[in-house]
Amino acid sequence: RRLVKMSASILHKICEQRKQDVAEAKEKVSLQELKDRIEAANKEFPVINFRDRLREDSCKGVAVVAEVKRASPSKGDIAPDIKAGEQGLKYAHAGAAAISVLTEPTWFKGTLEDMREVRKEVASLSRRPAVLRKDFLIDEYQIYEARVYGADTVLLIVAVLEEEVLKKLIATARELGLEPLVEVNNDAETKMALRSGARVIGVNNRNLHNFTVDANTTEVCMKDNIEQIRSDDVIFCALSGIQCRADVQQYQVLGVEMVLVGEALMRSSDPGALVRKLRGLDDSVLVKTCGFKDAAIAAHAAKAGADFIGLVFAKGSPREVSLEEAKRIVYSIRHNGCRADQPSKRQKTSLRFTSQDVRKPREQMLAALREATARGPLFVGVFANQDPKEVKRIAEEVELDMIQLSGHEGWKDLDFYHPFPVINAEHVASDSTAEELLKKVGGEDEAILMLDTKHPQMEGGTGETFDWAIAKAVQEARPLFTAGGLDPNNVAKCVIDVRPMAIDASSGMEKVKGEKDPQLVYQFVRNAKAAMDEKDLIRD
Repeated sequence: RRLVKMSASILHKICEQRKQDVAEAKEKVSLQELKDRIEAANKEFPVINFRDRLREDSCKGVAVVAEVKRASPSKGDIAPDIKAGEQGLKYAHAGAAAISVLTEPTWFKGTLEDMREVRKEVASLSRRPAVLRKDFLIDEYQIYEARVYGADTVLLIVAVLEEEVLKKLIATARELGLEPLVEVNNDAETKMALRSGARVIGVNNRNLHNFTVDANTTEVCMKDNIEQIRSDDVIFCALSGIQCRADVQQYQVLGVEMVLVGEALMRSSDPGALVRKLRGLDDSVLVKTCGFKDAAIAAHAAKAGADFIGLVFAKGSPREVSLEEAKRIVYSIRHNGCRADQPSKRQKTSLRFTSQDVRKPREQMLAALREATARGPLFVGVFANQDPKEVKRIAEEVELDMIQLSGHEGWKDLDFYHPFPVINAEHVASDSTAEELLKKVGGEDEAILMLDTKHPQMEGGTGETFDWAIAKAVQEARPLFTAGGLDPNNVAKCVIDVRPMAIDASSGMEKVKGEKDPQLVYQFVRNAKAAMDEKDLIRD
């Protein structure tokens, strides 16, 4: 089969070498011999549907495909002595939807035996991950090899295949029960993949000709193809350059259903913990950004990795949003994905986290909240001293996820807001103590507690901090949101000192009162998420 003509590049060199490798492999084991082994392979390694496995996980957030990679052309040795099976099992126990195994021997130092080891290690798991052969496939021989060695799916790279060859390899894979992952790197390749009938498309943010990484590649490839992606119910994935949970959320808000992560996991001292963190199910701080009046800036916050988007309905606030703009914000973020089964404007969105979840024992409540935010940001309506009937009416009309009471509503009759969960703010004065606050507030099963700075004229958005030692003492007694004067420069210290369940900011992301600054929004979210890792903080 003829490779697409390209300039001398790393990709070209690798593919030329793989052509030689395939020729040598055929001399040892013919294609017919491989075909004769398929029946036995199917008994030893039953296939699971890769696409279905991704979709199951993406319904709960973003599916994570974790990679076993010993080396790469751009980074050299990464973990050359890793035991592939053991690494794969760590990924599986952490909830990876699939395990990608590099089997290219020259530049990536992988082998088919690595993939077989991974497949054997996960065989006994009740809900095992799919196993992906990640390689430079140019011949149907390699697809039969993949199935014999236990693969559930294979990678097909559009950049190295003519369109008719791609179609034939997709058909060959499907004949063996393998739904392939088709990799693209630009709009033309995306269109070719769609024409070829690909049902799982991965955008490699790394250019395989020079191995540079551009995180915006995924968005560019999706932009002009959204309608066909939706109509064909294609699962869209982001590949390469993903290091942390906020990176995952950047793609999630676009409608990406799967991310593939390699180097970050291979270099991690606890890859299982990192898989859970990427899925949004660890105990990292949750981030609420508040006070948006514009859909584009709110979407920017969601792409930065915000877990909650706050919309202020408090009368007279410089951040008060109109009902129409609030609905536009919610809809533009919640329904901006490429999924074919996205709810339409006519369908009411059911609550992912309810007042019933708040009433659960603490660990169950926290798990439910994290499972809800793992699926995308929750929209919080912020009110202050307003008629409860009006509050609930707005929450229903805008299709909010949560209600935040930031005035002096107190802790009585919060059941009225059911099924909406309530965040109830208590204002901390200069002479407040943790003991006094804990006596004053209602029970954990009534509402989620927020601590904010007390101000004589303002109900939040003061730009002033309070004594975080109080927040730390209260957090040790019950989970809380910490707010009040937080900005990109102090949020990391707050997270480290208080270890709150969540943090919240509004005025600290503004240069002009009431107007969010995109750069400050991005810096705040990223610094909050990177608080425990000093080297990742964004400084002025």
